[in-house]
This record gives sequence, structure tokens and C-alpha cells, in this order.
Amino acid sequence: MGQQRLAKPQADDASKRPQQRKKTNNTVLDATTTRKGEVFRAQRRTSEGVQAQASQHVINVPVNKSVYNGYGGKQFSLTMQPKKPRAPRPTLKIIPIGGVGEMGIGKNMTAIEYDNDIIVIDMGFLFPGSDYPGVNYITPDITWLEENKHRIRAHIFTHGHLDHIGSFRHFIPKIPAPVYSTKFTIGMLQRTMAETDSAYEPEYHEMNPENHDIIQLCDSFSVELVRVNHSIPDSAAVVVRTPVGNILSSGDWRIEENPVDGKKFDFDRIQEIARNEGFLAFLNESTNCESAGTHTHGEFDIQHSIGEVMDKWAGSRIIISSFSSQLHRIQLILDEAQRHGRKVSFAGFSMIQNLEVALRTGVIKVPKDTVVKMEDIIKLSDNKVTIICTGSQGEFNAVLNRMATGAHKYVKIKGSDVVVFSSNPIPGNEKYVVRTVDGLMREGGEIIQNGKTHLTGVGPLHLSGHGYYDDHVRVINAVKPTYYIPNHGEFHMLVHNAELAEKECSIPRDHIFVCDPGDIIEITPNGAKKIGRIHAGGVMYDDAGEIVSEVVLKDRIHMSQEGMFVVVLTVQRGTGRLLTSPDIISRGFIYLRDNEELMGMIRQYLKQKASRSFAGRYDIEVIKKEVRDEITHILYDQTRRTPIVIPVINEVGVNKTIAQRPQTNARTAKQPLMPAPSKRKFPRKQVPDTETVVPRERPDSRSY
Repeated sequence: MGQQRLAKPQADDASKRPQQRKKTNNTVLDATTTRKGEVFRAQRRTSEGVQAQASQHVINVPVNKSVYNGYGGKQFSLTMQPKKPRAPRPTLKIIPIGGVGEMGIGKNMTAIEYDNDIIVIDMGFLFPGSDYPGVNYITPDITWLEENKHRIRAHIFTHGHLDHIGSFRHFIPKIPAPVYSTKFTIGMLQRTMAETDSAYEPEYHEMNPENHDIIQLCDSFSVELVRVNHSIPDSAAVVVRTPVGNILSSGDWRIEENPVDGKKFDFDRIQEIARNEGFLAFLNESTNCESAGTHTHGEFDIQHSIGEVMDKWAGSRIIISSFSSQLHRIQLILDEAQRHGRKVSFAGFSMIQNLEVALRTGVIKVPKDTVVKMEDIIKLSDNKVTIICTGSQGEFNAVLNRMATGAHKYVKIKGSDVVVFSSNPIPGNEKYVVRTVDGLMREGGEIIQNGKTHLTGVGPLHLSGHGYYDDHVRVINAVKPTYYIPNHGEFHMLVHNAELAEKECSIPRDHIFVCDPGDIIEITPNGAKKIGRIHAGGVMYDDAGEIVSEVVLKDRIHMSQEGMFVVVLTVQRGTGRLLTSPDIISRGFIYLRDNEELMGMIRQYLKQKASRSFAGRYDIEVIKKEVRDEITHILYDQTRRTPIVIPVINEVGVNKTIAQRPQTNARTAKQPLMPAPSKRKFPRKQVPDTETVVPRERPDSRSY
């Protein structure tokens, strides 16, 4: 009752039935239980993960919805970029090429343009870390500068750290122009050029910040260097005078009341320019603006701590590890060693290279009869030995690690040794530093690290090279800029720097610009605004100084995660008959001897595939694609992993035209001239020379 009988019953919809898998005539492939769609989705997930990791340096139109982004918090799109007027009036443009809001701190480079003139400040690179296997560093993409190289009038450098000069040897031959900087920084630039095989010799111009020299570069620009303090000697800020107004680019800085070389942060000159001429724009570094307060100690306090170590462990060898650019600290260690009657030896290539530049430029003065060669250390008693070396970041092959493992030629750590870490771990390097500390402790050595006074009774051993929150407030209030551009930092640092300027220094929000590489800030008498973007990004280099393709990087990342699987088939040309059993090579995927059953399945699949695919006419490329996809299917079905599968098919057979070719006399035949071996000079591998490398968020930390 109550039921309705259908007059014409409908059959089931066949399209909604579960689809039966098509038979492939290959018993191994047909036995898999994983559908093709699932394999494709797994491959896509892997590919997306690899793409996301490999494209961190790629800059197209970055997401920037900060209230300080110059567009009122709205996301910029290319449709917002205004068209160029036919007869544009000269305007001042500030264009960060790199160093702002990227995957790390580095790549510092800024272009300033007015009319037909361009000047460039700094040429740094970035250490990408373990995310980029086989990549030593990343430089800015200077495509736009190369297109406008005829308009570049000068290159100015603030200081000699690699995140500000590292790209110099790559870029200066491509965008040649006179170079202006301080004496020591020019020495560092010359050293980097000496490591290349380039025949180009830049034109260097030395400037002395104490003299307040103003150099006219071209019709539009003149520059002056102003002394600042930093963790490397001869650091300076750059004052750029333009027809519109003055621009101050801070470089990297900290404020020292008692600097080692006696050259203080030149607030008087900055305030004089601000009072008499004014500053239109201030490009200020952002690295440590999030840290509260100011520095509570200086380099001379670190010298006192080193003296405490020498007093407390008077009978021990003392090994001090530091960054190679901390030359003022090395000066103080030398002075303290002389006071305690100790000899000093240096270890580490970059340490010795930087010392040579410092000695040549008069930055450092070595006390008489204090420095000895490393091979002479073994002739001295322990209470006379002090070693200054690199390796404070736990680099596996660095001097300190080799001493701990016994691989160093002259020094092996022993129980009476004292190892002092005059640095903080770079964020992200903590585990490597801990590994080195553990190795040193296993040898019985005494380890003294910064910030652990409660364990060792020794005072501070390190000082950051960058100003803190209160220092930034002091500097901004001295400059009193109309427009403020946070520079040199990750995105969160730039935003906090912008908030600091608005909150503490009363700079209007619409006068603050948080930029991404490639942004164009235009300043006219009517105000400042962003007017679009130029091409920007990064170029990767390996240890040999050669460019690394993004395709190569993606393959490296994929292999590091999933491994590689190679199958080699040798078939007879014409018949397609397998001449040998298929060869299988696995790298980073599985160990073949522990997976004989899976290898048997693969070989069985390949034999069946060859017997059916090579019968009759065939396309070798089509067969390779099928083998790649089907082996990926089998491997994912068995292991749930998607390695890079590379099929290699060798066709072997006698070619009649080759067989009938007459034999030539080996003595009379002209052999092609072989190219001469390359005499290319490979540069040394670049290693961090400052704390500012790969920042990571870490609470209650001032590691850089």
C-alpha cells in the first residue's frame, strides 16, 4: 500500500559503476593495487613541495598587504602600474634591487635614479642554507641594471661584509662604473677581485669619512660618507645629495661609546646635515630593531673577559673562535695576549686573508713578537699558546671541528685546552654548534660560550654588530627624515622598523614605505609614492662560482627527498630483443640488496614491456615515457615514494653503412685538435663572515 509502481523500470547507469582497470598485458603492472590517479596526485604533491622550496628566491609580485606598503594596504598588481608619459619630467627614484623582505638577510643592493643618472649602493649576496642543496650563495638579479648600464655613474659601498660586497666580482664587469668607499672596504673589494680570473680592473676611489669629503659623481648626484660603528672596520653611511633632496643610506651600524679605533658614530655630522640641509629620505637597516633597549657592553668589555680567561686558565692553551671579520676584536685579543706573555697563531683561510687586508690598510697593528706560525705552536709550552681560528658556527670542515676530530695538521684538542666561542650561533646553526661543543667536550676540553657567565664565571664574549630598538629611535630622531624606508632585513623586521618610526619618531604612516625587491619609490615636490616594479629576483651560484639552474636545483631537492631510480635496457636494433638482463641503479631511494623481491618485479616488468613494445615499429621516446610512468606506478604501489625515474634504452646493432666504410691509416689520419685543459681559477668557497645570515624567529635571543 502507498507504493507507486513504475511503468518502465530504468536500468542502472553504467557510467556510475566502478570502473574496471584496463588490462595492460603486463602481469606486474596489472597486479598493482594503486590507481593511476593516486600516483599522479602523489607526484603532484612532491612536485609542488619541491617547487615551493626551490622558488623561495623567485620574486614576481610578492604578497605585501602591510599598511606601510605604499598602496594603502592593498595588494599591488601589474594593472596598477602607470604607463610612462611620452616626455617624462625628471623625478627621483629609489629602487631596492635586493636585501628587503626576502628569505634571509643579505643581497643588499639599492639603485637611486634621477633623470639619466643611476648610482648603486652595495652589491651583496645571501647564504641560502640547507634549503638549497649545492648552492653556496644567491646574488640579486641585475637584469634591469644591465639594460641601463650606460646610465650607471658610480658604485658606493658601505662596508666589507659579504652581504654587502659578495656579488661585486660577478657584477662589476657587467655594469662597470667607478667604485667609491673607505680604505679597508676597497681592500676587501680588491681581494675578492683577486680571487677571480676576470681581466677587468675596476676604478677605485678612496673616501675618508672623517674629512667629510663631498664628491660630485655626475650632474644629478654627489656623495659623502659618514662614519658609523659596526663589527667590521671602516664602516660608513652614505649621504646622497640629489636635485630633490638628500638621501641617507645607513648601511649596517651599531652605536659604540668607546670604539676600538677611536672613531665614534658621527652623530654631529648627521645632525649638522639634518639641520642645514635636511634629509628627504632615510634608508635604515632593520636587522636588530626588534630587540629591546641598547647595548650594555662594548668590545673592551670582551677584551676584559678574554683577560679573565687567560688569568683563570694560565697554564692552558687558549683557542678562541670568532668570525673572520671581527678585526677590532682580534686586535684586542692580540693586545691581551701580549700583556699575558702569550704567542698568537691564526688558523682559517678567511681569517688570514682578512688579516692581510687589515695589515695592508693599517686597520690592525700587531704587537711585536706576538704572532707565530701555526707549525711553531708545537714548540711552545701550553701557557704561551693562544690560537685564533674560524669555525664558531660548527661548520663540519672548519678549523675548530678538525681540531676536535684530530684532522687538523698541527693541533689536536686535549683535556687541558680551553676553547672560547667569541660569537653567538647564527639562528639555524645551533645544532651544528652543539655538535662541535660536544666533540670538544668529549676530548676533555673546557668550553666557554657567550651568555653563560653563570657556568663559567666569565663575562660577555660577543657584541652584536647592529643597533637595538632604542638605538634606532635615537638615530631616526637625529636624521629627522621626511620619508622613511626600512632596509636590510626580513619582512617582519621591516614592518617592526616601520612601526617603530611611526610610534616613537612621529613619522606619518603614508611617509613610510616597506618595500620588496624591485619596487620603485618615486619622490617629487608633490610627495612620494610607489609607481610599480622592475624585474627582480635571485641568481644561484655553486662553490665554484658557476650559476646553478633552477631545473638542476629542483632535481637536487627531489633527489634529496625521494632519491633516484635508473633502469638500463640494452636491446638489439631492429628486433628489439633484450641482449642482457636489465640493469637497475638506485641512489638515495632504496638499498637494492635489501629489496630483491621488488627488483625482481621491476626486471619482470621490463622484460615483458620490452618483448611487447619493441615488436614491429616503435618510437623510442614514447617507450621511455611509458616505462617512466609505469615504473613510477609500481614503485609508489610498493613503497609510497616517488623517486626520479630515469629509463635508459641502448640500441645495439651493426650499421651496414658503417661496416662498409674503408679503414683509414691511423698514422696518416688527421686527428681533431683536443682543446687545451682549462686554466680557470676557481674562487674559494664563501663562508659567513657576520652573524647576519639565515635568521629564524627565536624568542629571547639576540644572536645577530
